[in-house]
Amino acid sequence: MRPVSWPDPRPAGIEVYRLDFDLDADVSAERQLLAFAERAQADRYARTADRVRFTATRAALRGLLARRVGCQPADVRFAAGLYRKPFLDVAGGDATLFNVSHSGAHALIALADPRVVSAVGIDIEACRSDVDAEAVASLAFTGSERRALQEAGDPLQALYSRWVGKEAVLKAVGVGVAEHLQSIGIHSGANGRYVLECAVAEWSGLQAVALDAPTGYAAALAWRAKEST
Repeated sequence: MRPVSWPDPRPAGIEVYRLDFDLDADVSAERQLLAFAERAQADRYARTADRVRFTATRAALRGLLARRVGCQPADVRFAAGLYRKPFLDVAGGDATLFNVSHSGAHALIALADPRVVSAVGIDIEACRSDVDAEAVASLAFTGSERRALQEAGDPLQALYSRWVGKEAVLKAVGVGVAEHLQSIGIHSGANGRYVLECAVAEWSGLQAVALDAPTGYAAALAWRAKEST
């Protein structure tokens, strides 16, 4: 597991980590750190690679959170909010915010300090060359995004850059992704930052940035900083 860098200025209170998987690895040791419900969820995956991704990512998340809570990884407790977005279940005080994403041979984990950040979301996607960019854009992109895609020199790169930005923002907000893909417009800005067009007033203040990703992948981070008092 390694920390991930992104262009300055960096948001305060956020850390991002990347996991690189061996999808044939034995994850029995990591499995021992999971709760019964998590083990059951892992067992529902038919493909070994999916079980490895889920188990390794969840175990790594538990390890990171345990160091902040001051407990053993197996003792970290989660609860689920609206749209089943998980959060850290701790008694008293503000709990570290987190979000995870995995695709292909990699995963990203974002951790945020709740004293300075009110929401965080992250996404990584393996970029498939056979994707029908026009079909995806017609279903998921706003009109301004579709126009930008048509003008892009590399439509596939532009598609995935916007897609991971959308997913990260919607995961930060904590809403159903499929229902709100056209509620947010993603456009390229300076220093890797995205320019956001939000159709929902309550989403104002969100920020997003493209992250360094392995070759053949795209990744993004989204967050909302708390106002200084």
